[in-house]
Amino acid sequence: MLRKPTPGVLFAYATVIATTFAVLFPIVWMVLTAIKPTAEIYSPQASWIPATIDWSHLRGAWLEKNFSVYFLNSLIVSTATAVFSTVVAILGGYALSRFEFKGKQVLGAFVLVIYLVPVILLALPFYLLLSKLSLLDTRLGLILAVATYAVPFSVWVLKGYFAQVPPEIEEAAIVDGASRIGALWRVVLPVALPGIVATFLFCFILAWDDYLFGLIIINSDSMRTLPLAVGLLAADYSVTDGQMMAMGTITTIPIIFLYLFFQRYFISGLTSGSVKG
Repeated sequence: MLRKPTPGVLFAYATVIATTFAVLFPIVWMVLTAIKPTAEIYSPQASWIPATIDWSHLRGAWLEKNFSVYFLNSLIVSTATAVFSTVVAILGGYALSRFEFKGKQVLGAFVLVIYLVPVILLALPFYLLLSKLSLLDTRLGLILAVATYAVPFSVWVLKGYFAQVPPEIEEAAIVDGASRIGALWRVVLPVALPGIVATFLFCFILAWDDYLFGLIIINSDSMRTLPLAVGLLAADYSVTDGQMMAMGTITTIPIIFLYLFFQRYFISGLTSGSVKG
């Protein structure tokens, strides 16, 4: 016999539905506007579904507004940042979860405190450092800057995840002749794969969405990433509403698909890594 939902359960469902609608509505409207004809966009009678699909806004943003270059820059910076940060986080998280050394607890807490420092406080020191290293207006400079913000949280997540991997299975591999690195590669990493994937996605999305570091470090148009381009073109009066929605669509949709594809790893990785640490 089915139980009648309690008012608390109904309220929870209503809250989830309302929140989901509030989050998805602007995104869906943006995508639909990007494929509407210009006349329909400015029509006094607003329409939800476009009468005809017009790809000119997306094509114009991709070709005329140089978004193909910005997209490639974002892809390179985000991928490199995610790979570098994940590798560092694996090594740091593994060391904090497996080895005992003086100051371990203080170091673990310090790693998390670094992540809590506002990004704006890191911007000026990094600008001066990258200027000394001649890395301003380069992808490498932007990758290093974003990685300093991505690594601390990633280390903390993987530290908690590695702590849940039974040391016995690693010790058994070492007894069978595997080295410490070999046991990490063949035993620990496969078990911790959801946490590693979640960490990679977190770093990728953080780099993809970065605006502040890019604004400070990048100067030339050929090095701009998507957030910088959208922010710059938003003030351009020659950009139509359709093109603006197209630029937002190009920037947003890849991340949505990436999250949906790896959703299982992302959720399980972050929740499991936060249980213990």
